[in-house]
Amino acid sequence: MTGSQSDETDPPSGGGRETILLVEDEPAVRQLFAQALTRAGYHVYEARNGQEAMKVYDQYGDSIDLLLTDMRMPYMGGAELAEHLRARRGTLKMICVSGYPATGTNELTSDFLAKPFSRDTLLSKVREVLDRA
Repeated sequence: MTGSQSDETDPPSGGGRETILLVEDEPAVRQLFAQALTRAGYHVYEARNGQEAMKVYDQYGDSIDLLLTDMRMPYMGGAELAEHLRARRGTLKMICVSGYPATGTNELTSDFLAKPFSRDTLLSKVREVLDRA
């Protein structure tokens, strides 16, 4: 198949070119999420917990378009991380992920994915949140 130059630079369907900070303490899960997002064209920074994510954000915060974080992690959970980052940049888009049900309907859990979910569900939710004004 021959392709034009735009074919080579366009993200795959359902993907994008944005930058995502992925925070997940389970290495296998983090790897699966990162692989799906990267293959869809996103740039991904990875962190194992909220403390690590804060360091990544300190270094690359201006370029991060979306926080995708697990809610339950050692050292600093996703809710605390989201609170810290929203205090620094109130417009930061976020998706919270957990194997446990969402508790409450506050803005920290408004974009919530319950594990397990499919690759397509992940990519669809990421695109939905990024496209929201």
